[in-house]
This record gives sequence, structure tokens and C-alpha cells, in this order.
Amino acid sequence: MKTISVREMKAQWAEVERQVKQGETFVVLNRGKPASRISPAEPRKVLAWDDHLATAAPGRGKSASDTILEDREGRW
Repeated sequence: MKTISVREMKAQWAEVERQVKQGETFVVLNRGKPASRISPAEPRKVLAWDDHLATAAPGRGKSASDTILEDREGRW
């Protein structure tokens, strides 16, 4: 993990970004103290859930549309 000052980061952003894309992590120092960390983004995880409707909880009570219609009664 590398360290870099805020000033250096602003001046050399293109190079910092290139290194981060290659897997490098930077700790950004503000007045010599750690302020933030820049690290590569993790790839997005896609949830595969083929039977999601089969495992869903059954509905209870009134539907949302029935509740809204009831609430709007007389206010069209």
C-alpha cells in the first residue's frame, strides 16, 4: 500500500488512477495524517436466484392498490 499527499494526488491523478486500476491501493494523507484510502473497485456480484418466486412469503391482507383506492375514497 502506497501513501500520497492530497497535493500529489491532485497533481498526478492520471498516474494514480492507472495504478489503482492495476490493483494498487493508496492511503491519502492530509497534513501528514491518513484521510482516506483509494483502492480498486470490486467487480459487481450478480445474485442468481432462479426460484425466488417459489421462496417468497405469501401476501397477507389487502393489496397495496386496494389500500390506495380505499384511502382515496371520495377524493378523485
